[in-house]
Amino acid sequence: MNQIISSIGLAELLAIACSFTFSISQIFIRLGMRTTSPLAATFIINSAVSLTGLIVSLINGTLLTSTLTPILWFALVGFVGPGIGRVTYLIGITRMGLGRSVTITSCTPLWSTLIAVIILGETPNGWVLVGTMGIVCGVSILSIQETGSRSFKDWFQGALIFPLISSVVYALPPLFSKYAYVYQQTPEVGIAVAFSAANVFLYMIRPMIPGGDDVSLNRAGFFWLLTAAMFSAASSFLLWTAIMIGDVSTTIPLSRTAPIYILILSYFFLKKMESITTKMVMGTILVVIGGILITALR
Repeated sequence: MNQIISSIGLAELLAIACSFTFSISQIFIRLGMRTTSPLAATFIINSAVSLTGLIVSLINGTLLTSTLTPILWFALVGFVGPGIGRVTYLIGITRMGLGRSVTITSCTPLWSTLIAVIILGETPNGWVLVGTMGIVCGVSILSIQETGSRSFKDWFQGALIFPLISSVVYALPPLFSKYAYVYQQTPEVGIAVAFSAANVFLYMIRPMIPGGDDVSLNRAGFFWLLTAAMFSAASSFLLWTAIMIGDVSTTIPLSRTAPIYILILSYFFLKKMESITTKMVMGTILVVIGGILITALR
């Protein structure tokens, strides 16, 4: 085990584990959202993950010793990621399906690279360009209409825009988390604050969210979403810890390999809800490989 950790890296292993647990949570979310609105699902998952972080931080005694500056950075993570990012992502699931939505959201490494170039002054190499082309081609394949019933304009206006927005805003939280970790390395506090701030933000903008009045939920949906929240909490702790101890350039791409696991899990558990086509497989592989090339080899 020590040899595996030393050869791959602890942060990288945590990121891979994060990707796998994240994919499991998405299967349960898809099942729960058959009878639950995206906004209700968001509130439930954010609340459960935040509660988990709060309990751990109280047990460790890190919440009461936290200072204001990192708390503000953690709150900003929540406004951007679990807030804007999650709601647009969940809407994308209902309108495009789980496979396409997750894969397009995995374009996050592309925006992470742009942020690194503009803000951090990094110079991308040839692998970054190849990875960028892979992501662009993958998204293009996923965006091609499968029938003549809908135009690309319909896809863009009605569905594609949501996972794309999600992919952009999800590129920002790792940067904000790094700023917070300069002051205190407490991922459990970050999770508690971020996901609580996300719910506050979503509640404030609820009147502006399409379908914001729809907070429908039943017992079966709540059960599936509560199960999803358990895996989402585990995924969050794994990712936040990986970012804390490792480099964003390696942890983020590895954490974005979830589409591979989701394709496999969807085949076994979502046959009646998710149709897996050759184009989906090709698009998924291109996006995942592109994301890894952009960040891991830059």
